[in-house]
Amino acid sequence: MLKRPAILALFSLTLGAPGVAAQWSVSVELGVARFGGTSRDSAGATVGPYRPTTFELRLERGSGRARVAVGVLHANTDLVAQGEGVAVVQYGIGSLWEIAPEVSLGVARFGAGLEARVAAGPAFDLWNFDGEQRNRVGGRATGVVEWPLARALVGSLRVSGVWSGSVFDPGDTPSGVERRATRRFGVALGLRYRL
Repeated sequence: MLKRPAILALFSLTLGAPGVAAQWSVSVELGVARFGGTSRDSAGATVGPYRPTTFELRLERGSGRARVAVGVLHANTDLVAQGEGVAVVQYGIGSLWEIAPEVSLGVARFGAGLEARVAAGPAFDLWNFDGEQRNRVGGRATGVVEWPLARALVGSLRVSGVWSGSVFDPGDTPSGVERRATRRFGVALGLRYRL
């Protein structure tokens, strides 16, 4: 059960600390992702999602250095089998929707408005492979650099890592193939509009 100081801290993050105006903003980001893990056989061959383009929309509220946000990410992904210098890609087989609430904190400011931030939170992944649904829960950690572009417009570079259970179910992999945690590394450029 949350104690009174924890509740007050949560309200100050979401509604604004006394004397500091809280501000809403909306962001849109375009990125690329690479995956690791997922499955591996005894010869070292792997099968997993393959290098999708990602689109993310995020709603944020913050005051001072702290912000809370929720992001919705979408990617259409292929599957790749890799081993011994050979890769076989099956195109257009899957999609990912991710809902990612996060808390972020400004850690450094440089020059004319350049700011470095760190963020973390859970990631709720909704995978679809040829009509078969898979839901996974994981964790997401992010580093962000933001810079002012115009009065209410901010540019950003976001580097994120996500870890979750394997996107494959036990019945998806043949004997001798080990399911592994799915790891995703992503880089995205974005625009944030302060409302």
